[in-house]
Amino acid sequence: MVRPTKIADEKRSLTIRVRVTAAEKKTLVTASENEGYSLSDFMRLKSIHAVPRSKKATPERAALIRGLGELSKLGSNLNQIARALNRRQQVGELQGFSSELLQSLLQQTDRLSAQLLNLLEHGH
Repeated sequence: MVRPTKIADEKRSLTIRVRVTAAEKKTLVTASENEGYSLSDFMRLKSIHAVPRSKKATPERAALIRGLGELSKLGSNLNQIARALNRRQQVGELQGFSSELLQSLLQQTDRLSAQLLNLLEHGH
């Protein structure tokens, strides 16, 4: 899906340069990180009270999001394996396979995904 084109008034094409000391920059960067904003968004917020479009994810939240993505990939792979094994079982090429084990793995993956989503929805 293509990103919608911004109206000319909404494009940020101009730059404002401000000279600061190393200590001042460190203070600004630390303050912006503590509030979860990029330095640019933080400066806009503090100077002209422009509401940033989004906040940066905290390290914990970013880890949860990455974990959910990895878990989704794992679930997808398990589902593909289950389909392939079921096809072989229907054709009679597979003997001694326990589909209950695979179903159990899929259910555990679903439960973990639900737990991660719950954590993300409640502010983690």
